[in-house]
Amino acid sequence: MRGKAPLRVLAAAMLLLALPDRPGAAGAADHLERVVILTRHGIRAAMSTPADLGRWTAEPWPAFAVPPGHLTAHGFQAAALFGGYYREHYRALGLLPAGDCAAARVHANLPQRTVETGRALAEQLLPDCPARVDTAMTRADPLFDPVRAGATRLDPDLALAAVRGRIGDATAWTAAHADTVEALQRLLLNCTPADCRDQVQPGGRLAGRRLLTDVPSALDRGQGDDWLALQSPLATASGLTESLIMAYADGAPLASLLGGRVNADALNRAGAAHAADLDARLRTPYIARVGAGPLARHLADLLAGDGPAVSVLVGHDGTILLLAGLLRLDWVLPGYQPDQVPPGSALVLERWRRADGQTVIRARFTAQSLDQLRALTPLTEAQPPCRHRSSFPGAARRARRWIVLWSASAALWTTPRGPTEPPMKTGSGPAAPRSQFHQPQPLSCAPAGGT
Repeated sequence: MRGKAPLRVLAAAMLLLALPDRPGAAGAADHLERVVILTRHGIRAAMSTPADLGRWTAEPWPAFAVPPGHLTAHGFQAAALFGGYYREHYRALGLLPAGDCAAARVHANLPQRTVETGRALAEQLLPDCPARVDTAMTRADPLFDPVRAGATRLDPDLALAAVRGRIGDATAWTAAHADTVEALQRLLLNCTPADCRDQVQPGGRLAGRRLLTDVPSALDRGQGDDWLALQSPLATASGLTESLIMAYADGAPLASLLGGRVNADALNRAGAAHAADLDARLRTPYIARVGAGPLARHLADLLAGDGPAVSVLVGHDGTILLLAGLLRLDWVLPGYQPDQVPPGSALVLERWRRADGQTVIRARFTAQSLDQLRALTPLTEAQPPCRHRSSFPGAARRARRWIVLWSASAALWTTPRGPTEPPMKTGSGPAAPRSQFHQPQPLSCAPAGGT
């Protein structure tokens, strides 16, 4: 049906194999043919001013050296480290030969932070070639912003109903996360909930500051470019947490971050509010289907086609979360909340030709740890980024890593069509079960051969 086409997940058949992912560890006759990397931009400046952020914290907020939302110089360097890691990793697997400027292509969304992240990656992936970053020529890129670009249509009433079906009443949803909100408020203001209430009064130590617990909760129909009107302490906490993460990862002096109360563990705990807010907004199936449909079809085309050996798409945390909502994907990385999308993290899809001639897709989620980002730690096979390990119920317990293998020949999604977009031909095979990673298990940021 037009506008309500069913989702056909990436494979007509899903297989599970216990396979290591370090170079040279695949089967002797397995051959890597193509890689698609969907990555978030790197470390950026906070989207709000220090004055606005300071209304929620006991201490003044540190300033970034670049305009709000822009990639920082530190963020460029961190992205370049990931690009160098990708180059060495895939060159060892037979891709990205030196001097082949057609071996990789980078496409980025339009904001400065995505374009510059793409440039950092391109310079490292193809160091002997001009750093080229492709962008859309329109006001909105249909891969990253399909509704505004006119590639898909979103019904705000359906979006509202879909989110209400998942979280119910906004006030009750907020109440369910009260401990998370209070813990973040304690970190921001350095006081217990009762003490904070007294200290924000006129004449108090925190006079003029605002309390997260005072933010009202409401869920309503979206207007204009806003798909959904969801207001809650979790939404406010989400922006504050992201700003703290960016400042810490950017190398801000610890004394300037809430008087020294911020560290990687504190940020991990604070990230629960951010994760809950984005889960409701972006991973709700209807919203994910509309928001990630064109991107999902493009990824399938890249995997099935004969283009560059390595394709990189640079978007946002929402880009990856919408796709994850569409495909029912989950991940856990050490030091992060479940399904969190840190700066520079990526969903990596690899097309392999196995010894028996079968074409399969192997997937993983990868990210630098917060401390790797902060210290600009070089990434190598001996000191790699974090990677996701997942398992299905009943999978062999001895497997070091379970990787989902998708049949590339069956890679196909159908999603709501745009107003001028023709119907998409669907395959004749049966629909597959949803490709959800069950029982995610953390994997330390350790050598691929480690435990």
